Parts: sequence; structure tokens; C-alpha cells
Amino acid sequence: MDKEKITLSFCITCKNRMWQIKQTLPQNLKDNLSMKGQIDFILVDFGSTDGLQAWVIENFEQEIQEGYLKYYYTEELPYWHASIAKNTAHALSESDIVVNLDCDNFTGKEGGKYVLESMQKHGIHDTVIHQFTGDVFDGSHGRIALSRENFIGIGGYDESFEPMGYESKDLMIRLELADVIYLHLDNEKYNQAIRNTKEEGLANTLSNYTWLEMHERNYMLSEKNIKSGIIVANKNKSRIGIEKNIYELE
Repeated sequence: MDKEKITLSFCITCKNRMWQIKQTLPQNLKDNLSMKGQIDFILVDFGSTDGLQAWVIENFEQEIQEGYLKYYYTEELPYWHASIAKNTAHALSESDIVVNLDCDNFTGKEGGKYVLESMQKHGIHDTVIHQFTGDVFDGSHGRIALSRENFIGIGGYDESFEPMGYESKDLMIRLELADVIYLHLDNEKYNQAIRNTKEEGLANTLSNYTWLEMHERNYMLSEKNIKSGIIVANKNKSRIGIEKNIYELE
């Protein structure tokens, strides 16, 4: 693989979080302009009713036409489910490297270049990068970068989980069991996020569980699967994420 042509997608999912996207997306696009052509942003809007689609159309026509920003819309996820949403965005990427970028996260100045160079240094197919500050409440825990090949090969995030909680940790554990090396990068320049409460994250789910209860249930399911030797998730599906009625704005 030609190192100069390795491509990367920041995969963003959103449902009724326009107030966050308005802060992060323009800044992230600006901060990675120097790598346009190797880096793109995939934004999947899961039926937002807060005006997100109109705002994207009004403000990012050029970026969409250039393919720098790829905007998709679907109503096939009426209630938020983190694993399904993230899998959908990652599956839409055609890049060598996929990075989960929660809609409240900032890449930092040339953050995509930083990830590309780190992956090249440590081995694109040998490494999963976790850009986590260590603070479980600051929104950075989900920032995970790996090769698209490894992501698809491991089955992505586990869609049998409750809507939120532990999906990122489970993914990284399964990758390590598949001999992908975990690399923790906590450079504060590249892992800033808008701080949220866990309760805010539950706003669009259809669950009677608290975030902690969902986290615990997902942890227990993850442990059960791993003890049974199941490290590839979603084997019952032909494609991870939402499989139909996803529309791209061009």
C-alpha cells in the first residue's frame, strides 16, 4: 500500500444533536483541509427533527460536491442505538482507515494527519488507536481508529447490545483477541470534546434502563461472548448497520 495515498474517514453519527454538530463539524472540516483528498467526513443523520439536514445543505454545498463531506440520511433507526448507528457510518466508508468521531468531538488541528501518521508508524493492519483522555465523562472514550478491513473483519460494534454503554470497550477487547495491538494516544491537542451528561445521551433511546444499567448488561453479555470464544460480532447479518433506505445528499 502506497503510504502517500492511505485514506481515512471520520465517521460521525447524529440524531437530534445539531447544537453539537454546529460547533464541531465546521471546525473539524477546517482543521483537516490540508489533507483533503486523503481524508473525508461521513455524517449519518438518523432522522433528526431539529433542522440538521437543512443546516447541512445550506452550509456545506461545496464540501459535499467535493466529496470532502458525505452526508447520509435515514429514518430506519427511530430510536438511538449506538452500535447500529456507528456500524452504519463505518460501513459507508471506502477508506483504508475508519475513525469513530462522536458528534461532540473535535479532531484538533490536522487531527486526521496525526492519526494517519500514527497508524503508518505502528502498522495500519496491526493497530487500533484509542484517543482517550482517561476521563470517562469527557466524551473522548469512543474515539477509535483502525483499518476498515479489521473493523469489518471483527464484525464492528455488537448490535445485540443495549442502546448504549460498553460497545467501545467490547470492540477493542475483541480486536486485541484477534491480535490487533491496542495503542493509547492521549495527546490533548487531538481529543477534545463537548462534555455531556450520560442522561443527555439517553434522550433518543427507547430504554427504561439507566446508562449504568445498560453498561452493566452489555459488559455481562460481552464477557459471556468472549468466554464462549465469540469475538466476531453480528455474524447473523449480511451487512453491519442499517442495510436499506439510506440516502446520500450529492
